[in-house]
Amino acid sequence: MTVFKFAMKRGFMNPTSLVFNCLFPVVALILLFGEDSGGRGYYMLAFAIMFGAFFMASGVQHDKLEGVIVRIMAGPITMRNYLLQNLLAAVAPMIGLITVMCVVGIFLHGWGMTFAIGLAVCYSFIAVTSIGLSFVWSCLFKDKEASNIAFSFLMMFIGLISGLILPLSILPAPVFYAGALFPAHWAARAIEALLEYGFTGMYWLSILAMFLFAVAYLLYGGKRRLI
Repeated sequence: MTVFKFAMKRGFMNPTSLVFNCLFPVVALILLFGEDSGGRGYYMLAFAIMFGAFFMASGVQHDKLEGVIVRIMAGPITMRNYLLQNLLAAVAPMIGLITVMCVVGIFLHGWGMTFAIGLAVCYSFIAVTSIGLSFVWSCLFKDKEASNIAFSFLMMFIGLISGLILPLSILPAPVFYAGALFPAHWAARAIEALLEYGFTGMYWLSILAMFLFAVAYLLYGGKRRLI
């Protein structure tokens, strides 16, 4: 079995990943997009995608802690190839999930095709960014349980100051600007711009910001030694 197939299978066997990638999106699509939701369902889906993407790629940390990477490196595979296959194994299901969610949104909630595509692009970038963060996280922690607990607290903190849990409009200026240091802030701004104005400059600026975060995370997580 290739690293790609193994990593994908392991990602779907992660209970936390299943909750955020399967159960929560279904519930969100049904319950969070009613007339009284105020559009917060779009932001909550982005928040769930961040969690789901992180745990889809968390197998790298398991391989590091269990010494699996040492055995893999003894075979005919390079670290770059190993990380690339893990990246693709996490990205492919996330893109598929996001596509299905947007198709369901079109038929269930009447989303326009252009809006659905814009939402899919935004969600895809925050997913890739979260996968890159997962690789970085694997370099920083040596205990899996401590890593998961710390990440949960970090995500709640980021969600609160980035605009995914609380609206950007009610955040104090210092908190608003502090949130801009995290990609989730730019996901929230992209969704806000898409909801209010469509494909404006702010939408594309937010997408660019998430792209740069993803590149930075993947470069750092890919170059740091995991062994």
